[in-house]
Amino acid sequence: MASVLRVNQLDARRLDGEITSILRQQLLEATALQWSLEPFVPELDLLLKATLWRYTIWIDEPTPGGRLQNVRHARVSPKGHVQPLTHVQRIGFLVLWVIFPWLSARLQDIWQHLDVPEDSFPQRLWNLLRRLLPRATALHSILVVWNFVLFLRHGECSELRDRLLGIRMVHIDPKARRQVAFEYMNRVMIWNGLSEFLLTVMPLVNLSRLRRSLARRLLPKAAHADAARAELCCGFCGASPMTVPTRTNCNHVFCYYCVASELMEQPQALACPHCGEQIQKLRHAR
Repeated sequence: MASVLRVNQLDARRLDGEITSILRQQLLEATALQWSLEPFVPELDLLLKATLWRYTIWIDEPTPGGRLQNVRHARVSPKGHVQPLTHVQRIGFLVLWVIFPWLSARLQDIWQHLDVPEDSFPQRLWNLLRRLLPRATALHSILVVWNFVLFLRHGECSELRDRLLGIRMVHIDPKARRQVAFEYMNRVMIWNGLSEFLLTVMPLVNLSRLRRSLARRLLPKAAHADAARAELCCGFCGASPMTVPTRTNCNHVFCYYCVASELMEQPQALACPHCGEQIQKLRHAR
């Protein structure tokens, strides 16, 4: 039996997690106008994972991420024969993948809503659990790291859950060739490079000057030569009537804010958009 590549197992697990996250986010957005489901996120995860488990693991079908990676959960005999999961393994998968994460998120809230006497046995048991919980969490983290090291070494059981239940990832179709596509990676690299280039170049470009230069070249020359239009419309913003008309040394009229701000940006290189003469002085238009 050909072993499944480690990257396929990790990608399948990642895709299953992303699918759950996307569905949860869509449910939150769909109900945002009616009521907020934010306090019930653990219950949403419980419902989504239970539904996914019911229509994949329970009926011996691959998960959505596993189908994309051509892998599925199965039981492998010592002789290498692939066999379906037992009912115990399927129920164990439900408990470890669906119920335990929900309990860890809701155990504190559930206990706070229970009316338990202070000196009762359940209360003493809860106090003991609270003291043991940090150690159990630390032990679980150590076991997860240990399992991942074993996975990198042997290529089996990417999840601690799978190792505890004796579940392995096998190919859905062992004869199917693995398709390696770099289109998405290339597209991401191109867009990242383009965005970085634009973020670097755009602050160095004088957009207003570039816009005026293009306008002089693309607009008909008659429009620039029309003296009546030049007296009525601001050559920078095109407003008519102009706000606080201001005349320049080339005898053209603009909005005071437009010409003053442009002159502050480029005091030695501001050209009149009508005649091209360098603007140096401003005076109130009468």
